[in-house]
Amino acid sequence: MKAIPIPTRAPGGPEDSTITLGDGRPMRTSLLTYPIEPAEQQRLIRLLCTEWKQTDFDWLQAMSGDYSDALTIRSVVGHIDNVDAGTASVYYATERPEISLVGNVVAHPDYRRLQIGRRLTDIVVEASIAAGCRFSYLGTTRSPRCVYLNCGFEWVSGGVMRRIAPGAGDVESEFFADGQPTAIREATWGDLPGLGVLVAQPLETVVWDYPRGLLSRSAAPMSRCVSNFPVIWYDVAARGGTMCVLTGGGPSRVLGFGTLTPGLGHGRRHLAVIDIATHDGYRPESGRLIEWLTKAASRIGIRILQACIVSCDQHKAALFSDAGFSPVAVIDKQLVIEDRTIGMTIFQREA
Repeated sequence: MKAIPIPTRAPGGPEDSTITLGDGRPMRTSLLTYPIEPAEQQRLIRLLCTEWKQTDFDWLQAMSGDYSDALTIRSVVGHIDNVDAGTASVYYATERPEISLVGNVVAHPDYRRLQIGRRLTDIVVEASIAAGCRFSYLGTTRSPRCVYLNCGFEWVSGGVMRRIAPGAGDVESEFFADGQPTAIREATWGDLPGLGVLVAQPLETVVWDYPRGLLSRSAAPMSRCVSNFPVIWYDVAARGGTMCVLTGGGPSRVLGFGTLTPGLGHGRRHLAVIDIATHDGYRPESGRLIEWLTKAASRIGIRILQACIVSCDQHKAALFSDAGFSPVAVIDKQLVIEDRTIGMTIFQREA
């Protein structure tokens, strides 16, 4: 896709700056906060389309501000010779943010090998730190020459990386510390960063969300970061279900979550799949998540609840048994995790 010149705009302002690239050329940057104007949307989408035709995130909904009541999204665009040359985005909770996720880092094919991705990533991470975030996560293809290693990120698992703000210390230990006051509520888009960090922890649960095939870091290397929440949210919403989160000492701290996913088609509307997962330190809260989802099922007319639990997740099987679920079927070879083929048991109860 050919680079498209942008309309001439007056430089300056609090969201504009100029940096010098490795070859000595200046790059002007514009930091945008969603919602953004339609003209900016189209230019940004043209940049994204040089790398992807679509992602797990709905670009137009985000750029139009559909999530901005709970989730702050900021995108920086780099301009070289009055042409859009690259972009990067950051996501963090609007209320009391502590963590951020970085995504959609793109350099236009005509302007690669100039360290544009690294420089733009620095800008959005610093913007999230200024907003109160103390660490950032991103997902990328694992490589010993990964550009993000040059801007303070380190490998966590698979293709997921983390950068800690200066002086922040061991923020994850505080984030998931035992003994926090907890609450369960319906999920919002502001939970996107918190969920991303939760599923990056090396916890004992094997499957975080069976309907979407979301596996624990302890079972397989991670491949998702920003898209964890959208993959679940869009599918649950499309089926008329619901998603809840277990929050801790701050509104953006996600210590667990649960999903209720109704069946497809008229003949399966009476049935829904339920799943839950928590941080290891908050397993005692699992029963509350199941209870919350069971009540939600009754409100929308679900009569039968099913839980699909892999054979190696005995702790989760015990949780659902304690909540009144009974095994009704065993199915072999339902998941392949690394080199293992794993079966599952279907547990069931009336809502």
